[in-house]
Amino acid sequence: MDLAEYSDEELLEAGREAVKREQWPRAKEFLSAYAERHAARGEETPASGLASYALCLAHDKELKRGLELARKAQHADPRNAHIYWCMAQIHLLARSRKDAIDTVERGLRAAPDNFLLLRMRKRLGVRQPPPLPFLDRRHALNVRLGRIMHKIKGNAPSLLPA
Repeated sequence: MDLAEYSDEELLEAGREAVKREQWPRAKEFLSAYAERHAARGEETPASGLASYALCLAHDKELKRGLELARKAQHADPRNAHIYWCMAQIHLLARSRKDAIDTVERGLRAAPDNFLLLRMRKRLGVRQPPPLPFLDRRHALNVRLGRIMHKIKGNAPSLLPA
């Protein structure tokens, strides 16, 4: 496939479409051409396209580089919900659920009504407060009480009023 005949916008759109379909090698092909064109012209790659490319890299076992590019994109455009979504996906690939949840929460502060981030937060779940909030959530009492309460009630709300 000759990518030279594609415009920048067509490369980005084709790459994003491949990301939606989870066709990672195809997405990486389009988005790397997109990023290379910008670099060849001495321009910064637009943040949203850079985040999509970072996600492709992460799926291609280049987690460190993908996370690095996603952070660069997030600093360039801190209000873009798509970037937070990509970064959260990368954290999940790196098996860091906590970082993914934190990233989704930061993204929702920037874009509170973003459908993708809301759906991801629901899928990841929201942690309940620890049963004894004055102790660390990893404290043995909190862990045991939380497990007991979860078995009894299905969730672990705080014993003390917040």
